[in-house]
Amino acid sequence: MLSIFKVKSEFGRNVLTLMTGTFIAQCIPLAISPIITRIYTPEDFGVFAVYISLFSVLSVLVTGRYELAIMLPKNNNEAMHLVVLSVILTFMISAILLGGILVFHQEIIVVLGSPEIGPWLYWVPFSTLLMGGAQTITYWNFRQKNYKRISQKNVIQSATGSSFQLSTPYFTNGPLGLLTGNIAGQFISTSFLIKHILKDDLYLFNKFKKIKCLAVAKKYIKFPKFMIIGQLANILSSQLPLLLINAFFGPAIAGLYALSERTLAAPMTIIASAIGNVFRQEALEVFNKKGNCIEIYMKTLLKLLVASIFLMAPIFFFGPWLFSIVFGEQWRASGEIASIVSVLVLFQTVSSPLSQTVIFAGLQRIDMIWQIIRLLSSIGAFYIGYIYFSSYIMAITLHVISFSILYVFHSMMQYYVAKGKYRTVNKF
Repeated sequence: MLSIFKVKSEFGRNVLTLMTGTFIAQCIPLAISPIITRIYTPEDFGVFAVYISLFSVLSVLVTGRYELAIMLPKNNNEAMHLVVLSVILTFMISAILLGGILVFHQEIIVVLGSPEIGPWLYWVPFSTLLMGGAQTITYWNFRQKNYKRISQKNVIQSATGSSFQLSTPYFTNGPLGLLTGNIAGQFISTSFLIKHILKDDLYLFNKFKKIKCLAVAKKYIKFPKFMIIGQLANILSSQLPLLLINAFFGPAIAGLYALSERTLAAPMTIIASAIGNVFRQEALEVFNKKGNCIEIYMKTLLKLLVASIFLMAPIFFFGPWLFSIVFGEQWRASGEIASIVSVLVLFQTVSSPLSQTVIFAGLQRIDMIWQIIRLLSSIGAFYIGYIYFSSYIMAITLHVISFSILYVFHSMMQYYVAKGKYRTVNKF
């Protein structure tokens, strides 16, 4: 599989560096999954998945999406001020979220339709704080091309989280082990990155000035103005299926869906994240110089297509059988869900890593509209599946069809931009 990358090129080496760390990081939870699924129940997975969905959605808000702009400035001083701005916003908004949960705790439980999540809501602001910080620091490391460090961070996060998830059930029951594993992994891996920033880049951060911070906040105002809504719609459309399944069909079905997502996300993360993160850096440089990046875009698209077909085909044809063998017979229904969702994952794996191509051309507004349409299609699919068919299988099938069509459309838009056919005047 790794032979499809030209390791002699800088792009190939960077992809391989990230992919190696991501591969190890994803293999660890996959390796323990047959044990985890025999320790925790589908209901436990359902509660954990709802928690992950909540803080994933809220994490979009905490940085103001300024971390997405960190790679754009021509000088490190301006990028450093974007880092500090993102971190400040993360602390402030996470504190506001904590206050909101303290005041409206019961109302939030009613809206979610999940009393089981109640005790864990108070942890959400801490998770958003860790996530916002991790996202910001990771983008800084991408800018500095510290791919090896990011790779190490991914392994640390995975190993720590998995260790907690395996050991905690010896002391308590329920989803606590899953939750503490996630938080511990984020905390320790983020601390690892912070330690290296303090060692290598502290001299840059000592040049921080409040006036400059306000200036970059204004200069890159497009990101909170357009990207928050678009990215919020993006993450909502990704997380809403699980939240709606939990509300309509209960935490057990949500747990089945969560395991299928967890399993399918592993190969997607290994391939798509590694390629996409390096593509973002390399393609941006080419696009700024030439006004297009069609050559690197098409090469990357082909690699993603080959990899996604190779990885998703076994799940599509043998999902129920594979899940019952690996995870236990009680998870066969999760394999049936995975078989359906694998079609969507194929299109998503090809499209998502290249999605920042539209941002290169300053098309944040168009991307925001696409994200909103995606969100509405998700709501419509699950509403129809529940109201008219009373079937979670039908709801998931409709969701897969609508999303797959939208990802094809987004890929067409990326191709159009990569050819240099459309470019706005960016005043970043």
